[in-house]
Amino acid sequence: MHSGIQSWKNLVVYAMNAFSVPLLLKTLFEPWKMDKIKEARFSFVEKAVFFIFSRVLGFFARAVLIVIGLVFTLLAIITFPIFFFLPIKINLAYLQNLPSFGISLSYGDTPTLSAHSRDVALSTPEKIYGKEKALRMIERGLSKEINHNVLLVGDAGVGKSTLISHLGHLGRSGLSFAGIRNHRVVELFTEGLSFADFDQSLKEAASAGNVILVIENIHAYASLYERLMPYLSILHLGIIVTTDFTNYDQVLKNYPEFLSKFEKVDIEETSREDVTKILTDEADRLNMSISPDAIAEIVRLSNRLIQNQLEPAKSLSILEELQTLHKKVTIDDVRQIVSDKTNIPIGEIGADERKVLLELEVSMRKKIVGQDEAVKDVSEALRRLRTGIADHSKPAGSFLFLGPTGVGKTFTAKILAESYFGRKDAMIRFDMSEFSLAGSVGTFTDRLAAAIEEYPLSLVFFDELEKSNALIHNLLLQVLDEGRLTRGTGRQVSFKDAIVIATSNAGSAQIVVNPDIDKRTLVNELIQTGMFAPEFLNRFNSIVLFKPLREGEARKISTLLLEEFAERLLVEKNVTLIITDALIDKISVAGFDPEFGARPIKRAVEEIVENKVADYLMAGNTGGSIKIL
Repeated sequence: MHSGIQSWKNLVVYAMNAFSVPLLLKTLFEPWKMDKIKEARFSFVEKAVFFIFSRVLGFFARAVLIVIGLVFTLLAIITFPIFFFLPIKINLAYLQNLPSFGISLSYGDTPTLSAHSRDVALSTPEKIYGKEKALRMIERGLSKEINHNVLLVGDAGVGKSTLISHLGHLGRSGLSFAGIRNHRVVELFTEGLSFADFDQSLKEAASAGNVILVIENIHAYASLYERLMPYLSILHLGIIVTTDFTNYDQVLKNYPEFLSKFEKVDIEETSREDVTKILTDEADRLNMSISPDAIAEIVRLSNRLIQNQLEPAKSLSILEELQTLHKKVTIDDVRQIVSDKTNIPIGEIGADERKVLLELEVSMRKKIVGQDEAVKDVSEALRRLRTGIADHSKPAGSFLFLGPTGVGKTFTAKILAESYFGRKDAMIRFDMSEFSLAGSVGTFTDRLAAAIEEYPLSLVFFDELEKSNALIHNLLLQVLDEGRLTRGTGRQVSFKDAIVIATSNAGSAQIVVNPDIDKRTLVNELIQTGMFAPEFLNRFNSIVLFKPLREGEARKISTLLLEEFAERLLVEKNVTLIITDALIDKISVAGFDPEFGARPIKRAVEEIVENKVADYLMAGNTGGSIKIL
C-alpha cells in the first residue's frame, strides 16, 4: 500500500480513538452501571451532590469530548489529498504510545485499588527488543473470551517489568489489540495487604470494567489463590501474574486448577544483539557519550564474567554505573567498572594475557618442586587453549591430577590460580568425599552452579574425585564436554572461562612403587578396576601424573618453607630467622618420606623451628635474630 495512504489511515484511526469517541458513545447514557453508589448509608445531600457531579457534569464532559473527537476525526479525514501526493510517514507504533483522553470518564472509580496499586503506564515507555513471541502470546492470552489471564515466567533481569510497562502504555491507546486497548494496567501491592483490602480491590477492579491487574511474584502469595479464583473468569477483568522458573516448578505446579486459568508465557534471556540495541537506546535517553565499541564491550564482558544476573539487567547495571563518570566513556572505563564489580583483574588477564601465559611455567616452577612434568603439561595446555587452537565451547582447561598424597596436587592448583587469574581466591574448592551418596547430586549441582555463576572466571577444584558418586561423574561429563551445566530448573551456567582441575589418589600405590610408570598403563589399570569410566577420563584435556618426592626435592621444599616462615616472622614480629645449610639439611632429613610427600616436611618445620621461635618470643624477646642449630 502507498505509504502516505497507510499513514493517513493510521492518523484517522488515532483521531477517532484519541478522545475515546467509540468508548464514550458506548457508555454515554449508562455510566451509573459502572459507578453507582451501592452504600445506603450516604445521606440525601451526599447522593444529590454525587448525582450532579457523576451524572450531569459527567454527561456534559463526555458529550464535549465526543464532539471534539468527531471534529478532530473530520479534520484528519480531509487531509487525505496531502497524504496521497506527499510521502508522509506516520508510524502506528508511535501513535500507540500516545494516550487517549476520556477513558476515565467511561468507567467506575476504584478508591481502594488506587490506594494499594500503581499505574504502570506512568513510567517512561521503553522500546521492546527480542520479545516479539512473548508479546504475541500475551496478546492472545488477554484477548480470550474467558480466562483472559497471563502468567509471565522468567528469572529476575530478563525484562518482565519492562514488558508490563509496555502493556500499560498500550492500554492507554485506543489503537492496540482488543484485550488491552483503553484499559488501565495497574500493579497491586500485595505485600502486607489485608484480606479485606485485597477483596475490595478485586471487586473494584472487576466492576470498573477497564482494569488489567498485575501481581508480581505470585508464588509468594499462595494464600491468595482461592480468593483470586472467582475473578479469573470475569469478562471485563484481566489478570497478569509473574514468577520465575524455579518457583513455577516448586510452588505453582502444586496448584493445577489455578494454573489452568492462565496463558503461560516464558520470558527468556535477551540475546546479545538485542541487549546492544537496548543499551544504545538507554544511553541516548541518559544523554551519555559512549561509543558503539564501548557498548559492545559492556555486553561482551557482562556475558563472560557476570553469570549470577541475566540480560539485559546486568548490562544495564554496568551502563548506569558508567553514567556516574560524567565523561566520554571508553572501553577502558568499561573494563574498570566490570573489574570492580566482579573482583577480576580484567586488564591483566585480558590485555596482557600473552605475557601471563609465556611466563606462567617459569613462575610456577619457582614455587612447585619436583613436578616439572605437571607444570609443563598445564602450561602448554593453557597456551593451546588461549591462542585459539582448542575448542572454546568447552572449559578453558580441564586436568586430572593423579598421584600420592602430599606431592603437590592441591598446591599446584593454588599456584596456578594465583599465577594465571591474578588472585589467590580464584580457586573454588569442592571436597568430593561429601558427595559419595546418590542423593547428594542435587546439592552438588546447586552449589557448583551457584559458585560458577558468582565467579565464572575461576579455577574449579574437585579434590579426591574418586570418592564422589558415579552419578556425579556423569554430571561432570556435560561440564567437560560441552562447557555448561544444566540445573534442575533447566537454567544453564557456562564453564567456558573456567579451568577445571580434579585430583585423585587412585593409582598412588603403583606410582610410589614405580615412579616412572607409563601414563597410559596407569590409566588402563584405573579403567579396568572400574574406578573411572573411559569416556569420563577422555573428556579431560590432560591427565597429569605427580611423582613421589626425591631427597633433593625434599631439600628444595625445606628451603622454600623456611624462607616463607622467615619472611612472615620478620614482618609480623620483627625477628630475623637465620637460615643455614645445616638447618635445611636437618629439616629435609627429618621430613623426607616418599609415601607422604611434603606434609612431613611441614611438620618438621613446626617441630624443629616454629616451636623454638615460640619459646624465644615467650621469653620476652622482641626483635633481634635467632639461629637454630
